[in-house]
Amino acid sequence: MPIISDRSGLWADALDPIVRKWFEQGFARRTPLAPSIFNVQMSDRAYEEVSGIGAVGTDAWNVYSISGAVGQADFDQGYKRTYTHVEYPLELQIERKTIDDNKHREVFDAAKRMGDSAAVKRETDAASVFVNAFSGSFLGADGVALCSNSHPFSPQKTASTQDNNGTLSLTKVNVATVREAMMAYTDDVGELVAVMPDTILVPPELEDEAMIIAGSLLQPGTADNDLNPQRGRFNVVPWHYLTDSNAWFMIDSNLMNDSLDWFDRVPLGIVPKVEDKTIRATWIAYMRYSYGWSDWRWIYGNNPS
Repeated sequence: MPIISDRSGLWADALDPIVRKWFEQGFARRTPLAPSIFNVQMSDRAYEEVSGIGAVGTDAWNVYSISGAVGQADFDQGYKRTYTHVEYPLELQIERKTIDDNKHREVFDAAKRMGDSAAVKRETDAASVFVNAFSGSFLGADGVALCSNSHPFSPQKTASTQDNNGTLSLTKVNVATVREAMMAYTDDVGELVAVMPDTILVPPELEDEAMIIAGSLLQPGTADNDLNPQRGRFNVVPWHYLTDSNAWFMIDSNLMNDSLDWFDRVPLGIVPKVEDKTIRATWIAYMRYSYGWSDWRWIYGNNPS
């Protein structure tokens, strides 16, 4: 039985809440990972700028005891990152004859698949930060890739660099090595950042190995009774959209939340298009956002060959 038999165009108006419902169900089909990784914020501008600020050296706290004058919090300007929001529209057309012929399942599936595609688009874009972490095609504010062996300290201190790019495979020994390297990161005045890695981000192919390393009570892969020091230190996070089966990332989730940005200028929505609805109706889904990172000191990436 048709949803509505009127031929004046009201059929499309009656179909609108159904299209919206199935679109939203498709979008919510899976739990997205991006909102738990990115610092998701709303924006009311065409772009957002995030300006970094250098560290305040601890020597400033000693000025008073030495000279009697109160020390000044002096810091350098850091790198500035501009996030320009991009529009993502997509149309869904449904013909009147589809409704007349009782092909309601096709309408439901089309709207649901469109909503699911919007969710995949956002997840794929979010994961692209990590997929391209070693690539010169996706650079940060400091002019190099997210995971690089040549991160300058600041715009004022470019002669010396730091490294968060490795080629180590995911093993217990290498996890310890990378953890120590991250905890040695320094700020632009040369003082320790106090990085505390607590997350290992992996593709599905490495999830089991990561869980063994992070969860075994005793040393994994050995017959002795030594305790596994990595147990309980890391939350293992697998992500379907990481396309390299060998690459893995160690992360300080607290610092990540300060540096990995996602700006929703216009949240995802779907609305009917104003047109002649005699033989077909059109809905337009639309979202506008930007994403990226403003600092790199929260991550160490390994891309073994």
